[in-house]
Amino acid sequence: MPSYFGDIAKAAKDLLTGSVNFDNKASLDAKNVADGLKISGSCVQKGGAGDPTGTVKATYDLASDVVAETEVGLPSNKITASLAHSGLLKGLKATLSGNPQDVKTAKLALQYLQGAVGLKADLTDLTAGAPKADVSLCWSEGDLAAGVSGAVDTKAFPDPAALPGKLSYAVQSTGVVPDSTVALALSDAFDTVKASIVTKVDKDTTAGAEVVYKRAKGTASGSVGLSKRFSAACTGKAVVTSPLPLNGAAAAPVLTLQTTGDVFANTSGSASVQVDTAAKYKYGIQFATKV
Repeated sequence: MPSYFGDIAKAAKDLLTGSVNFDNKASLDAKNVADGLKISGSCVQKGGAGDPTGTVKATYDLASDVVAETEVGLPSNKITASLAHSGLLKGLKATLSGNPQDVKTAKLALQYLQGAVGLKADLTDLTAGAPKADVSLCWSEGDLAAGVSGAVDTKAFPDPAALPGKLSYAVQSTGVVPDSTVALALSDAFDTVKASIVTKVDKDTTAGAEVVYKRAKGTASGSVGLSKRFSAACTGKAVVTSPLPLNGAAAAPVLTLQTTGDVFANTSGSASVQVDTAAKYKYGIQFATKV
């Protein structure tokens, strides 16, 4: 069951959009470079076109519950650093991150998990004296989970009467339908409604569907997907997404195919391709090596 708000309906997200990537990317992760030190690097060509960019990241375990991380973007030379501490309080993880050369980018992320309750809070604009906060709460018990999420700008704190309209709500159950996860999410002041179901067909096959309805526009879209594990080293999935024929809208299905598998020792590969009814397509290929 979900631990945090973002995990609610994750089964549908993973099936319908998870691992789908239309960038060309190669990455290398090196663990145990030295005691407690990990180094990784990647090169990405966004959208399969244009000049590639890269990142180099170093992660160092300062202690069993303290991790420091530094990432450099190339060729921009943009630096991002973070320090995470998971021992301040039982169930609490605090991460301070940002560009060391620009204190305005400082961000504090808090995660708290205790029993059936999971809480997350991301605080930005820390140096402005009036931080912004993205806060979410999840409650999970048995086969039921429910949560609420919202953003608060303390500089222009909203009227309490208007606050409910700024929140997002989600609920998930694994007990309504056997071997299935059913989820419902409401956002944008109840204007956007998402409903999904994901079913385990057998030990290697998962199927699911999601409908997204926009109340103000009276429009809706639907997605259906099927994933299959062909072997211990290879999986694949197919997803079809289309506007639904409501209020004069016409169906326009888009097919997405994705597969992941081992290429050779220590290296996995992933490929995604998407094509619409006009035969317009895009694709992405990724390789990841871990040593």
